[in-house]
Amino acid sequence: MRARTALSFFGLCLALGCSNTPAGNDAASGGNDAGSDAASTPGDDSGTDAASTPGDDAGNDAASTGSDGGCDGVLLTMHNVLSWCSVSVNGGAASTGATQTVCVPADTDINLVATAASAAFELGDWHNTDGDTGSGEPGTVSGAMSTATFMTGASGTACVWVCCPFNPSGTGCDVTDPCL
Repeated sequence: MRARTALSFFGLCLALGCSNTPAGNDAASGGNDAGSDAASTPGDDSGTDAASTPGDDAGNDAASTGSDGGCDGVLLTMHNVLSWCSVSVNGGAASTGATQTVCVPADTDINLVATAASAAFELGDWHNTDGDTGSGEPGTVSGAMSTATFMTGASGTACVWVCCPFNPSGTGCDVTDPCL
């Protein structure tokens, strides 16, 4: 009976992702995590960070979202207007979500990458990025991908946005700046 109970518990752990590593240990990156955990409650760092960048466990997980106060860099909000692009922030996982909030290193050029979510959508302009002089920038376009950079400040928060329109005329992207 004891062996059957142990096997049942082991099967349950496999299904639920149990771990015997110490609380707060980031199994995917090999370090202790002082940042945001995608699978845990904001402010609770007893879970594991499924999408963190290896070696970057000072609260700067490239794909973390939300704010738990653990960001020791700059909390960057990336708006994907219309969600017609797949956007990656600083090498993190690409997302078609309307908003990503990511803790990024301070005083650093952050790479932003947008890919049109389907062939019906065009690559649009980046706003509040290094190359934006007030009306957006096309970024560097290569095939179906557009890249831009954003230089973070010393600390605090920042906001950038991109819009991939339905067609070359920009239909749908004539919106108020979501960072205001």
